Formats: sequence, C-alpha cells, structure tokens
Amino acid sequence: MNGYWLPENLNDRGSELAAIITKRMNNDVIDAVEKWVEMPERLIDNPTRPDPATSWGDGFLCVDLGPEDGATWGRFKDVVEGDEDPESVARRAQVWRLPVTPYRKNPVLLAPNEVGDSTDFVEPRTLKIIDLTSMWAGPLCTELLARAGASVIKIEPSSRPDGLRYGDGDDGSGNAPMFVELNRSKEFADIDLRYCSEGGEFHQLVRSADLVVTSLSPRANENLGITCEKLTSINPDIAVLSITAFASHSPESDWVAYGTGVHAASGLGWHRGEPLTPAFSYLDPIAGLEACAVALSQAMRDAPQFCRISLDRSAAAFKGLS
Repeated sequence: MNGYWLPENLNDRGSELAAIITKRMNNDVIDAVEKWVEMPERLIDNPTRPDPATSWGDGFLCVDLGPEDGATWGRFKDVVEGDEDPESVARRAQVWRLPVTPYRKNPVLLAPNEVGDSTDFVEPRTLKIIDLTSMWAGPLCTELLARAGASVIKIEPSSRPDGLRYGDGDDGSGNAPMFVELNRSKEFADIDLRYCSEGGEFHQLVRSADLVVTSLSPRANENLGITCEKLTSINPDIAVLSITAFASHSPESDWVAYGTGVHAASGLGWHRGEPLTPAFSYLDPIAGLEACAVALSQAMRDAPQFCRISLDRSAAAFKGLS
C-alpha cells in the first residue's frame, strides 16, 4: 500500500458483515466484499492519498479539509497560532466547522456498533428508502439495498452535489468511478432541503417511505428539520438511520470529520510512537456495511425505529479497540 497503513483484519470484518447482510436480505448482492471495502484501490489507478499527519505543538492533527475549507483553514491558523495543544485546536476548529481532529495516543475505548442478531430476513423489494447521504459510508449502505431491489431515492441538490461526484477519476462530467459504483441503482431527486415547504416534494416522499438514511451531521439534520420528531410527524411509521463520525453522547458527538479524521482520533492512527496515515478512509465501508445490516433489521422491526451508526464505533471492531 505504498507505505500507508490499513488494519490487517479489514477484509475479515467486511466479510463478517457481508454474511450478516446476505442472511438478512436472503440475497447475495455483495459478492466479493473486497471490491466494496477496497474501492479506491480497485477502481482508480492512482487514488488520492490522505495527507500525512500535521505536526502541531506537542502532538499531531489530522487536517482533512474539503475543497471549500482551504481559505477558512488559513484564517483559522492565524487565530490559533499560539495554541500548542492539538486537542484544544481541534475543538476550536470544530466551532469553525472544519474537519480537524487530534491524533490520539490513548483514546477512550468504545463498544462496537450494535448491528443486532436478527435471524429472519426481509424482502428489500418491499422497501422505499430516502437517501440523504454522500461520499462513501451512506451511499454504500443504500446502494446495496437498491441492488437487492429496494426503491432508493437519493436527494442530491444541484447546488451541493455529492462530494464524490467529481472525485478521483472524473473527467469533468461528474461521473467519478466511485460515485457511479455507489449510486448506480438509485433514482435522483434535485431537492434543496434548505427550501422545503410543508407538503412539498420532500414531505410527499417521506409520507410514502419506510426509511430515511442520513449522513448529515446532527447539527445539519437539526437545521434542516431532518429530526426523528419532525419526520415521524409526517409519517409515524418511518424509520431513521443516522450515520455520523462520532457516537452520540460523546464529547465529539457533533464534530465534523471524515473517516481519516476518525482514524486519527480513535487511536488506530497511533503506532510505535508516531501517527500513521491510512491508505484510504477504510472506516467508511465498514460503517456502510454496518448501517446496511441495521437498516434491514429496522425493516424487520428487530431494531429501534431510530438508530445511529458512528465511524468511531466502527473503529472499535478492530484489534486493540474491541
């Protein structure tokens, strides 16, 4: 992997989750799990690698900026120039909504995500799902459900396209290989949730849906009205599955981060006295598989109506954090 790090049992965890999903949908749409877990390696000749750890004061930061974050990061650095504590800088960066996390040596240990123990199966063709996800984890979850026959409507406003659409391998048309593979079986709806009206198109979709899957941050869900209370006021039977960077009730519950940032904060990124950069955001496909298993359990009413999968709890399934 060109000197980049990945957990040695990554594909083992993927295979374990794939077996659960296959049983719960009575359909093997996953086939070789490695193609989902290692998508950047398999679809792109020279995938972009995460940036190395940024040395800061007495430690290191994961500065995992999006394409629109560069100018904000520049201003932020001027403000925190005298702060030598990576934990403090990360907390302050989150106020600016910058995806910055500390590389931790001794993180708080978490329990893995609970995916349940359903023994029955559900027919995905009976399900209608609203997809409010982007990037990798959420789209993987909903794409597997769509390939099994579920009707999945992906909400992607033209004003804010999925961050993978123009990613590695795109020729300018918005058809990056990973984006296409993770969304090929879905319908698309150009709806900007900032401007939804009562009784409008989004509310009509919610009334007839079985499940909403969102990978928006808790703060964004609240601001856009994508809360359990609001959605069930429209459709009392709808289930809601939220995929977040960090677990609820944790100090980082509302932090903005990608998989590499969670890798840093989880402690998996600290080895032999130094920070290690992952080859790619490996926690995303694991969280996506976990979310798919939970979504199927919700459809069977074997899981709570409202569930949350977090990437930091996905990290807990790996050696040293279990």
